[in-house]
Amino acid sequence: MCYSALMEELWDIARVATYLGVTERTVYNKVRSGALPAVKVGRLWRVRESDLDAWLGSSASGGASIAAEPGSIPTRRALEAILEPVVDQLERRLVFVGMLTAGVEALGWPAPVVVGGHAVEFYTAGSYATVDIDLAGESEPVGQVLDAWGFEREGRHWYDEELGLLVEVPGSALGPQEKQHAVAVRIGSMTAYIIGLEDLVIDRLAACAHWKHRESCEWAVRLLRTADGLDSAYLSQRATEEQVVEELERALREAGMG
Repeated sequence: MCYSALMEELWDIARVATYLGVTERTVYNKVRSGALPAVKVGRLWRVRESDLDAWLGSSASGGASIAAEPGSIPTRRALEAILEPVVDQLERRLVFVGMLTAGVEALGWPAPVVVGGHAVEFYTAGSYATVDIDLAGESEPVGQVLDAWGFEREGRHWYDEELGLLVEVPGSALGPQEKQHAVAVRIGSMTAYIIGLEDLVIDRLAACAHWKHRESCEWAVRLLRTADGLDSAYLSQRATEEQVVEELERALREAGMG
């Protein structure tokens, strides 16, 4: 066994991108396509320094390309201008998400989807109070846009005191069916995507059943009372997958739907 190989330093994607002078998205695309050798440590990609050097040597001889991929995002000034007249906090957050989505899509990435408390706030027309915006999707492009806008970062959270906005981007992705049931909300010329009501109800019931957060069951009932045209088959499927069938049946009865 070669112990020197085991001790070789592993670079994260951000460090590789800085070293190459390209965006993190460019590096991710090279890694995911197999063009740039990398290893997974848990859920994160890492690049060996020796593999990067070898790849760059191939690039010098015409075997690899490190060109950054084009993309433009809305400016901080444009963000401030569109948010300035918006007083209602729910609408303000949706406008912000719409601008953020425009930036992420301009970079060629799939749109992030609002989940968690902000999604509950949307479906209950502001009855649920929350201070942050939880997003599901790739964290790299969201971080790139927020960084360009001057947001500060602490772990998974990005915040801007001047704008009064707090964003959490854990990097979790929605499944194909969750994406299919997501709702597109038009705000002027922009679009924000919100997790589907069925998945949000199941999320609240799971928090209640598995984390013993009783208030989440109450919000699941309130969400069901706002429902119009629920996909009952999908709701039942998701309840089975998350092992909250009894909780769903109880919530449906309390919402007057069972």
